[in-house]
Amino acid sequence: MITCKETLFHIETSKTSYVLRVNEINHIVNEYYGARLKNLDDTSAIIEKWPYAYGSSVIYDEDKNKALSLDLLSLETSCVGKGDYREPSVKIRSADGYVFDFTYKHHEVRKDIQPLENLPSPRDADEELIIFLSDDFAKVALELHYLVFTDCDAIARNVVLINNSESPLYLEKLMSMQLDLINRDFSLLNLYGGWISEAQKTIRKVTPGIYVNDSKTGASSNRHNPFFMLMEDKANLNSGGVYAFNLMYSGNHQELVELSNYGKVRVQIGINPYCFDFKVKQGEAFVTPYAVMTYGDRGLNSASQNMHSFVNHHVIKKAFEMMERPILLNNWEATYFKFTETKLLSLARAAKKIGIELFVLDDGWFKNRDDDTKALGDYELNKKKLPRGLGTLAKKINDLGLKFGLWFEPEMVSEDSDLFRAHPDWIIGNRERGISKGRHQLVLDLSRKEVCDYIVDSLDEVLGSANIEYVKWDYNRHISDFFSSMTKAGELLHRQVLGLYDVLKRITDKYPHVLFEGCSSGGNRFDLGILAYMPQTWASDDTDAYERIHIQSGYSLAYPLSSIGAHVSASPSHQLLRNTPIDTRFNVAAFGVLGYELDLSHLDEVETRAVKAQISFYKKHRRLLQYGAFYQMQFSDDKNAAVWMVLSEDKKEGIIGYFNGLQKPNPKTTILQGIDFLEDERYAMNVRPQDHNIKKFGGLINMVLPIRVNENGFLVNQIAHHKVMPGEKESYVVTGAMINHGAIKLNPEWAGVGYDERVRVLGDFGSRLYHFAIIGK
Repeated sequence: MITCKETLFHIETSKTSYVLRVNEINHIVNEYYGARLKNLDDTSAIIEKWPYAYGSSVIYDEDKNKALSLDLLSLETSCVGKGDYREPSVKIRSADGYVFDFTYKHHEVRKDIQPLENLPSPRDADEELIIFLSDDFAKVALELHYLVFTDCDAIARNVVLINNSESPLYLEKLMSMQLDLINRDFSLLNLYGGWISEAQKTIRKVTPGIYVNDSKTGASSNRHNPFFMLMEDKANLNSGGVYAFNLMYSGNHQELVELSNYGKVRVQIGINPYCFDFKVKQGEAFVTPYAVMTYGDRGLNSASQNMHSFVNHHVIKKAFEMMERPILLNNWEATYFKFTETKLLSLARAAKKIGIELFVLDDGWFKNRDDDTKALGDYELNKKKLPRGLGTLAKKINDLGLKFGLWFEPEMVSEDSDLFRAHPDWIIGNRERGISKGRHQLVLDLSRKEVCDYIVDSLDEVLGSANIEYVKWDYNRHISDFFSSMTKAGELLHRQVLGLYDVLKRITDKYPHVLFEGCSSGGNRFDLGILAYMPQTWASDDTDAYERIHIQSGYSLAYPLSSIGAHVSASPSHQLLRNTPIDTRFNVAAFGVLGYELDLSHLDEVETRAVKAQISFYKKHRRLLQYGAFYQMQFSDDKNAAVWMVLSEDKKEGIIGYFNGLQKPNPKTTILQGIDFLEDERYAMNVRPQDHNIKKFGGLINMVLPIRVNENGFLVNQIAHHKVMPGEKESYVVTGAMINHGAIKLNPEWAGVGYDERVRVLGDFGSRLYHFAIIGK
């Protein structure tokens, strides 16, 4: 709800309030953002008072107010040259220099909210507040837009600049939002990383100076995700005030946090000014992408859950809202480029037997694509591998009872390709200078319409040739050599993103039933802009279960489990050569969109039974695992174990996952604790059954065998393919209060002194899932 009272604007969501005011010098200031303020009739107490300016301050207008300096105020937008010496959110170059000053003119509240023309927009907002500002001297207008999402306590913001002057303007910086807050001893949490190590969390105190989180790769990048959080002093996972921010954009971004010497924390988020110099002609407008912000007063989990709800209900396409995602098998780690139709159908038949629902053919299906050095951009079928065509393959897979999906990498081209030979000027980079390559490939110039048209036509031809119900859309290198034969250098990187959105909109509009999954060598482009077209994203090429705990922990702070692609793969992992139990690989992947990426023909009898049981469990609890409220009860970064939890909306069902790190000697008693279960209700608690490979016990098996055997010998190896040691049994009837307050003590861990059904054998990287279902009072 938006309430406008004279010069004050009160934006209310279900649990938050955001109070803006037009001050005495006609600038928009933020007076409050936090937990909801009801009955806000008298606002005098919340208005920041400035009877005198601090020494050496530059007074904005002594005739109007001798005390007000822009450098001291909590401003919603800031420019160069009028006494605010913090980082500006707007930097414009004109014939008159850099000095601009935008003051309030009028405002509107709208219910009929139109999406942006060339950028993704959140849908189904309740209301929109538009505050119109103007620099009358320069004849330039600025609009501040605020979209309100009451149900998820989120506010989306963007800025529109309109050039009403007779001369061109050159934008060097225009952020989507600025928020100035009085410092509450904030700590900053952001996500950094790289290939196979995405979304690593780091938390640091906000100290005087400027902290910048950004991407310069041409995409949102695996180096620094645009999502970040500000945590009030003593805030933790489940208590304290936390602000969260994100950007609905897939290109270079910048997030800036500055603590001034006056105790103000300035937050900015938007397009990165790096290599950005955008010309705005007379009568033209420049529109920034949407940023989103939220506040939760119950710790990190509360702010994260707000973001999850925002994505699920206002970013994901309506057709896929709350739709259960299928369980897939991807052939990549099973075959890489070396496959035939016979091999693929063999994998598909094995997949069907264990309960898989979708078969995905990855890279290598088009002409001459036998490795990653050639043929990108040529989408003619590889007749040697698939002589009967995609349509026939898809039909055979459909006849097995499986959906069929296909991999593409449309934004790239190989130098050794028919496309490059025909259109060498369609790439980003100056060939006379020499172009650096990534993964042996070049980037197509999507700022050119003919390139976008080619991509759309090529994909349309393939998607129309077979019953393809899923697309994995890959993007496997960063952009370098910023040069286009058609587009100005300072505009190229932004226009590249606009071209991508044009392609995505045309393709997804034409194939609304196709489930698209974004990928960029894993999580190199995991952002809200991509999720607006593709409901899920492959989080990382690293499928090692232990590393995935860290990766998925980071991403799930920002993005819902229904958007995080997570697969069970072979062990040792192809990325880290680490061995992890097959049940742990599933238990981690279950907190996401489940898939499998391994050669099923290599599974023995024991592993096949385990995988069938995993898929059966996931199907039974899929809605809970994909759309339940997600809580991180414990970071593995802080302790030797991670604890995750999902809870149904009615709080009648939940699952708690416990993930061990390295096994410790003399392990202490483990307390299992959740949150937000119904205190007075009774729940049946059951551990998901997990058996143990007999080889896990090594030579100790001789303690119970009548004859001595070689634990690494033929006999034990053969037995291990067929027989298991049973895991512990642990079932209770507990109250919600017992779960919430940590009264449940689990069976003891293995301590080297005995084993039976009362002992939890975890070992290195072991894990368990505990299911809770209400049984009444």
